[in-house]
Amino acid sequence: MSVTFIRGDITTLHVDAIVNAANNELRGGGGVDGAIHAAAGAEQLHAFCKTLGGCPTGEAKLSPGFNLPAKFIIHTVGPVWEGGGFHEKTLLTSCYIRSLELAQQNHCRTVAFPLISAGAYGYPYEEALQIAYDTCQRFLNETKADMEIFIVLYQRSRNYNANMRRHVDYSEFPDADAFRSVANYISEHYHFDAEEAAREEAVSAKEVLSASYAEDSMVFCDAADFEVAKKPEPPAPRKRIAKMAKAKKTVPDFDRMEEAAMGSAPAMASARSVTIEKRAASSMSILHRWFDEDYPPAAKRPEPGDFPVEETFTQLVFRFMREKNLTPKEVYTRACIDRKLFSKIISNTDYQPTKNTAVKIALGLQLSSEETDKLLNAAGFALSRSKITDLIISFCISHNLKEVWQVNGYLEDYGLAAI
Repeated sequence: MSVTFIRGDITTLHVDAIVNAANNELRGGGGVDGAIHAAAGAEQLHAFCKTLGGCPTGEAKLSPGFNLPAKFIIHTVGPVWEGGGFHEKTLLTSCYIRSLELAQQNHCRTVAFPLISAGAYGYPYEEALQIAYDTCQRFLNETKADMEIFIVLYQRSRNYNANMRRHVDYSEFPDADAFRSVANYISEHYHFDAEEAAREEAVSAKEVLSASYAEDSMVFCDAADFEVAKKPEPPAPRKRIAKMAKAKKTVPDFDRMEEAAMGSAPAMASARSVTIEKRAASSMSILHRWFDEDYPPAAKRPEPGDFPVEETFTQLVFRFMREKNLTPKEVYTRACIDRKLFSKIISNTDYQPTKNTAVKIALGLQLSSEETDKLLNAAGFALSRSKITDLIISFCISHNLKEVWQVNGYLEDYGLAAI
């Protein structure tokens, strides 16, 4: 059970099934679809596809391989990219799941996919690549299917010019062993996000779309569904007056108490006067207790010095430069960043770089994997074990490929954007 990237022509692979990025009518077209129809025999494949009655987006249909080395062709229809708000991710995920289910039902042990929707349908390449790998890996993890899955990346022509590869022959590609080494590194270090998988339940595209349409058709009645909160009415004036009068009676008459103590006040032999004196004494006792009681001081306001602060990104850059005996010019030249930008970084202790800039500086400093992680963490970043781009960068650093053009060359081999 594995998911492996390979590079080449999908029509020449000796596998049990290849997947065709088809259109809804299954009539053949351009790109991978046209190449598969031509290699299988356009007339006979088209005649068979007519009997399948088309294919909805996100679903899959099976046909014989005819003249292909593969036994079966699984036709699936990917979504056209319209900005991401029209269930494109759900439909693209469904393409891979439905295709793998068909392959499993027909006892296929080796399946090869092109990168569905990433061509003429305009799906962002890096997202399409991540979805392809995530979905295939999840399928194997959940079904435990004994299946080898290949994701076939486009084989560029020999005259392709990767303009970031400096001082090398642009017509040369890394050999197949190097490409497979990266693919194996990704497979070994990829961390499947089970928590994310739990959040994104495996729901078919039809169910998601029908639920969406159901939500759009719901009508709410404000009067029936919501109760208007009434503003509380103020108490009647006479209630407030009565309450104030009652409170007034409980207030001790301190002047009268003083006169009684001095002997100038008339004798108060009534039970009422005794009650007032007792209440006064009680009130005085409470007041004295309030004034004499010790209260704990308010919580100390936290200061920056109260927390252990590690080195900032800029401070780490300076430290690594000293440890490796590198000059600023050597660093920004190797990092392929502008001198003014590097000057701005080292002149501001709290500078916050972008992730690509931080990675380039790590390469310019010729840092190890552990040192790179430390530098990126200081800037608030990390090389994720669930992102193919980050895994390729990690592979290059761990294999001592620390020139920016080398890293960009490997990213370009996978069709990913350069740093």
